Amino acid sequence: MKFLTVKEASLLWGISERRIINLLNSNRIPGAFKTGRRWNIPEKTSKPIDKRTKYSKQQVNSKLMVIAGINSEIGKELTKILLDKGYDVIGFYQQESPIDKELINDKVRLVPVDYFNRKTLLDAVNSINGDILGFVFMEIYFELEDALDFDYDQFENSYKVNVFAANLLVRELVKKMNFESSVVIVNSIEAYRGSFGASAYASSQAAKVNLVQTFANIYTEMYGVRINSLVAGWIGGVMETDDSFNKAKEQIPMKRLGHPEEIADDIYLMLTRHKYMNGSSLISDGGYLSFDEQSKTEDLDSGKFYRILDKFFSEAKSGSKMWIISTMMDNEWNEDPRERKFIQSNFDAADRGVEMERIFLFSKRKIPYYKTNKYIQRYLASNKIMTTYVDFDELVNKNPKLLSIIKEGWIGIDDYALLVDLPSDGTSRGYVTMNKQEIKKAKKCFDELKNMAVPLKDVMK
Repeated sequence: MKFLTVKEASLLWGISERRIINLLNSNRIPGAFKTGRRWNIPEKTSKPIDKRTKYSKQQVNSKLMVIAGINSEIGKELTKILLDKGYDVIGFYQQESPIDKELINDKVRLVPVDYFNRKTLLDAVNSINGDILGFVFMEIYFELEDALDFDYDQFENSYKVNVFAANLLVRELVKKMNFESSVVIVNSIEAYRGSFGASAYASSQAAKVNLVQTFANIYTEMYGVRINSLVAGWIGGVMETDDSFNKAKEQIPMKRLGHPEEIADDIYLMLTRHKYMNGSSLISDGGYLSFDEQSKTEDLDSGKFYRILDKFFSEAKSGSKMWIISTMMDNEWNEDPRERKFIQSNFDAADRGVEMERIFLFSKRKIPYYKTNKYIQRYLASNKIMTTYVDFDELVNKNPKLLSIIKEGWIGIDDYALLVDLPSDGTSRGYVTMNKQEIKKAKKCFDELKNMAVPLKDVMK
């Protein structure tokens, strides 16, 4: 490696020797070191930015954007936006992978690389001349894993692409950037939770979150470059027919998958706007993480809880399965208008083809009292809702452990939601959970309770 003297660096960068000495003493020139009284500055070191430069709304000269993973759905949409705004684009893509025809454009230079090979990445970086205004890393490596026959090579490959390639490209490309430049690393919500079938992918996304923060500490100080992460949720496109994606819709408050163009638009804004945002992660997931982080809503008052009940029942489609335990709380089965509306929604859903099973749980000694309840009589008259009965006292004697799961009762909807009642003496009426463990435990409890159940009409004779 060749080194420059302070005087040579001064001539090359066009700043005074005194200014360079100040930068050296402030550790602002990476790789520089002292031998005796002489400073040695790596020849390829970029000129440090002048931190006295104030933010300007004027457009900078550079119009060059670099995208790693340009042939992804989001990459193609981002390229469209950048070209429409007058930018030039350099796109890296895994060699031998197909390139969409819409990326063939005079303003787009496509560069094949091997994300598993350090040399091809360095060659791609060195082929870029001039200043870079923005860099986006969105290449991903994702493979499902077999926990019983784990593929360690596959795990390492995930890190080579998702982490190692990102690390190399950011560290090399920032040398071609300045105080107006921005880096966006596209990440996944898998970074914030474990994964049953893709531990390499999930953990590598978490590593990128930390890399973004680390890069911001290092390279904003050196070059003034802003470095952030766009954390994307469940995005539709070529995988939208995948069953896991379809199930994910039910856990997204917006009840749909994201569109590639929506994520591309977020990235564009992070590249060109958000001038004081640095070392941060912007989450674009339709509310998935905020809703499912604790896998449940807060405890809801009666008004909110009945509105949610009505929503679930009115949107339930033919073939859906509802499995319900009613413990006959004081705030159930009465003349409250909201309760009457809810009961009607049960029968409406059954008429639409929703498969509904309801287990009534109360003590035998209360049977004479409930015989006169008009709502229970309506259930008895229905041939579309399976209604059974379990004696509370018998359950206490035979299987009391189930009581801690049943509590005040709940409504299970397929395998994705549980609408849970809360005690009638509280200020809250219930809550909604999509916690898979809680749902699985409730469904197992329901199936055990069915083994003890008898037809409700048999005890109401």
